Amino acid sequence: MTIERNPRIDEDVELLLGRFRDILQDGRLIRHDEIEAVLGIRRTVSRYKTVTNKWRRILMEEQRVFLDGRSALGEGFKSLTPDDMIRYTNRRVRQMGHMLRKALQVASLPHPSELKNSEARVFQARLLVACEQIVQAHKHVLVDLAKAMKPPRALPRVVGGKE
Repeated sequence: MTIERNPRIDEDVELLLGRFRDILQDGRLIRHDEIEAVLGIRRTVSRYKTVTNKWRRILMEEQRVFLDGRSALGEGFKSLTPDDMIRYTNRRVRQMGHMLRKALQVASLPHPSELKNSEARVFQARLLVACEQIVQAHKHVLVDLAKAMKPPRALPRVVGGKE
């Protein structure tokens, strides 16, 4: 079975690239209603998401512009500044760390004897061993990453020449 690509998706992406060709890393907001007007489709249609995801991916790969939907608070997409991109990445890496930590905690909850499926026992063992090997092999990198993700400490305020 072969999956054929819809040529209308590429046409719609080209429409967006043509209409919003001057996007910079400047924090501007591109509203959903502007995009809907260009495409002629509502944002509730699944094709809207397909088209905008591909458009955003092209902008990121070719123009180094990242459009974030969460920063726009549901209004559309915000073109992140370079500083915003670092904050976004920090937040996402921290989220992934939390997700991974929780998944490993859940995976380690059942005792192997409680697992009825032998494949599940093997998978659990391999998963836990692999994660432990990663941690041991890259402990210094993980420590450096954790330090880098912490926000810098605020400098003390100087009031009237005194600390």
